[in-house]
Amino acid sequence: MRLFTLALALVLGSTAVAGGIMGGDAPSRIPIPAEEFSASVEDTSGTIVSVERVTYNGEVFLYGNLGEAQVTIPFERISEVRVEPHPDKDKVTVMAVLKDADPVTITAEHDMPCYGATPFGNYKIEIEKVRRIAFP
Repeated sequence: MRLFTLALALVLGSTAVAGGIMGGDAPSRIPIPAEEFSASVEDTSGTIVSVERVTYNGEVFLYGNLGEAQVTIPFERISEVRVEPHPDKDKVTVMAVLKDADPVTITAEHDMPCYGATPFGNYKIEIEKVRRIAFP
């Protein structure tokens, strides 16, 4: 029985790694969002990519902290997102430029993934590597 359990753990473990559960793997699959948004994403190297089905950690809203509160900002209210370093290296400063109100600046975890689909394949980038996201 122990041998079977060990063999099962090894098989499932290798499947998990091969399937992309570990953080550094290529995005063979991306989340399917509740709503579809497209955006232009500029990374910190200056590369700009047009992305469909954009999500932030699989969601169609930004979230983070505003002072001591936790907030969410739906994509449909955002025209642009700007990301800057934060004094805490595990966080980033994210400014959401809103379509119908003043900008909102939140603090988010630096390694939150953004996903999407491009004409050439799936796309994944951590928010700390994003300079700007523009929603049409």
